[in-house]
Amino acid sequence: MDEELKAKWKDFVKKNGDEAYCRIDKFLTDLEKAYKKNKVKEFQRKGADFQTASVKARQSWVVYVGNMLESIIHLAVEPIVKKYGAKIISDREIRRNTTNAELDLVRRALLVHFNRYSFLPDADLVIYRYNKKQNVVKILAILSVKNSFRERYTETPYWKLKLKESQITRGIRVFMVTTDRDDEISYAEKPSKARVILEYELDGVYITKKKEEFNASDKIGNLTDLFEELIRILKDGDGGVPRDKTGKCF
Repeated sequence: MDEELKAKWKDFVKKNGDEAYCRIDKFLTDLEKAYKKNKVKEFQRKGADFQTASVKARQSWVVYVGNMLESIIHLAVEPIVKKYGAKIISDREIRRNTTNAELDLVRRALLVHFNRYSFLPDADLVIYRYNKKQNVVKILAILSVKNSFRERYTETPYWKLKLKESQITRGIRVFMVTTDRDDEISYAEKPSKARVILEYELDGVYITKKKEEFNASDKIGNLTDLFEELIRILKDGDGGVPRDKTGKCF
């Protein structure tokens, strides 16, 4: 998140208080119009006609909003993580920093093996502890952040299942954080295939809405529930105690 947008987010939090993390979708929607307008002008300056520029602006927004949402969740979670002596990092940073000794340990602790091949799972944000004296890393959780799914809901459960196959990675918690803009998983009556699979396979799914706007369950909550779950994990290194859904935002 660049400094200008970080300032806008902080201003949004200041205006909305505790409700801010239940209104992330509104924050993103408010940005969308101005972003697309600026992008259309940018593409037109490069020679595109209005229709082509509009299509490119929409495509650009899809990528941008995903990165923006990830940055917001990073900002929300980081104070909790730091308070309990852990760290949070994006998988882009892990992939970029190939010479950093600490991140090399993080990378190795995340690897999923396919016989002679090894790959990093899709892990937007990684929460871990690093013992510098012992030069040891412990991965505590992965946060997969999605604005919407568009038939991509199986990606994160797939990596969760692969992580469970190894003694080294099986204890890593895998959580989904989403605005669920299209209400693909918000409702429990006649639940979608996406909701059933995500709820069954993942350790938790957290929707950035107020509780009254979706059907919560033991595994599906809002950001308050995510914060509480992370505190539980960070306190004892494990977590997983069933949550009491209060229905409040904070």
